[in-house]
Amino acid sequence: MNGCDAVSLNLPLQFEKVTSKKISDFIFGQLEEAIILKELKSEEQIPSERELAVIFGASRLAVREALAQLEELGLVEKRVGAKGGTFILPLTLNSHRRNREELIRNWNALLEVFEYRTIVEPQAAYLAARKMTDEALGKLKEYIEASADPDCPRETFRALDVQIHLSVAKASANAYLYRSIRQIRTKINPALDLMPYNDAIRSHNNEEHQALYQALSRRDAEASRAIMFRHISQSADAIYSRIFEEREDTLPTQNSTLTSRS
Repeated sequence: MNGCDAVSLNLPLQFEKVTSKKISDFIFGQLEEAIILKELKSEEQIPSERELAVIFGASRLAVREALAQLEELGLVEKRVGAKGGTFILPLTLNSHRRNREELIRNWNALLEVFEYRTIVEPQAAYLAARKMTDEALGKLKEYIEASADPDCPRETFRALDVQIHLSVAKASANAYLYRSIRQIRTKINPALDLMPYNDAIRSHNNEEHQALYQALSRRDAEASRAIMFRHISQSADAIYSRIFEEREDTLPTQNSTLTSRS
């Protein structure tokens, strides 16, 4: 017997307990993601229960349960009358009440998402610089220019910001990175919806996005990665400041920001 075979590893098993997940939970998860990522836009009417049942290949009861969950979270609203139906509510409308306390309670978990983001998203930008098509670059430019419009409403600005980042992720031509970044945005968008919106914010974001676009256009992978890292790190610190603004009694005593943990 060689030395390798003689060693008893006693490795811990990494199994997780089985959880029961209803079909309505899967429907809820997909609709929630589309709403948080603003792919379903504010005040947009979503398909009827019957139509959603066909789309998801599920029963109307499962769809109804999923919609009830969305309504409970304040993401949709049912309206009656001739023009009734289920409509998407503006995510920023009550976000200061709905999200702040929850984000404070779950700050350490959110911080892990920020850390993960600094690994995943800059690498996606690096790959995008090498693989991005001219068509994808053109679409990215459209999103950036639209978000810089002084008359761009807050909800539209946030929706465009999501599409800018997802466009870069998709251009990486790596399905794992793209899916990861969608999940990341789903986690952090409630925090981003707490951020102020004014000319200074719009101008700063546009400068950052323009710098990224220029690096991608030059096919400069290293610069694209560095710019993306800087941009999302600044975003994490800004979110921290916003969430804990005038809340000194609730600030974590250590490991508060991305910078302090890097």
